[in-house]
Amino acid sequence: MTCNLKAYTFIPCIPNVKITKLRTMKTIFILLFSIVLLFPCNGQVEHSAWDFPIKPGSEKWKSLKSHLEKVNVCQIPSEILPNLSTPELVKICLDYPLLFTVTFFNNMQQGFEQNRREFNGFEELFKRIDAGETLINLYSEINPGDVELISTDLDKGLFKFRIFYLEILLSQDDLIKSLNMEKQKILLTECLTKVEEKAKASFSSFQMLTTHLIMSRILLNNKFSNFLISYKENKSKYDQFVYGMYPPGNGLMKEIQVFTRVFLSQQN
Repeated sequence: MTCNLKAYTFIPCIPNVKITKLRTMKTIFILLFSIVLLFPCNGQVEHSAWDFPIKPGSEKWKSLKSHLEKVNVCQIPSEILPNLSTPELVKICLDYPLLFTVTFFNNMQQGFEQNRREFNGFEELFKRIDAGETLINLYSEINPGDVELISTDLDKGLFKFRIFYLEILLSQDDLIKSLNMEKQKILLTECLTKVEEKAKASFSSFQMLTTHLIMSRILLNNKFSNFLISYKENKSKYDQFVYGMYPPGNGLMKEIQVFTRVFLSQQN
């Protein structure tokens, strides 16, 4: 089963990292982001219980003078927020117009934490006891290989970043800690599947980053000894990756895959 993610409007992000080999990729992301901002965000879920009243690309959005004004108009009304189902809330959070600001900080984790503080949808989502299960269910329905069915380069890029942002949500420590071992195993298995599907669909190493972030944070939270040994041997690089979302490099990503398979085999 595959998931039609056209129901979401995502804006691409780039890491605030000064790494030479990423400069070309960053330029492409900036261009893609600029193109997206030229158009209104029309990709809302049909029959949604709530929709952002002002969207990027509209004249009203352009009239907003500051980031704070944009943050304020994006808030979900307090009388509606608690009555949203968790799947509805997930869709709204993944459609948050200011999600791209994760790139405005020293690293993307700091940027996401700022998003989370500013938007009451994130605050509510991470309070829900079924948030993890809802996100995993959505993640399980996605097939990265569906990107090959998309006709335009712009839409292909947006599809890949939709997965990227969903994985950022799934990688948050408090969400991981809310999952029992069975759900963590399901999520790890899904991550390994996504790695294979992304590789077949020619996703870049950067677009693999968040998949491996989920796996590494689960292994770290479980204090998996095999993983901890490698972590200590490559502490500086692992710390930058796990805590700042800096690209870990192909070598570490392959290690994370191996450790994930070993961890899963020991849990069975």
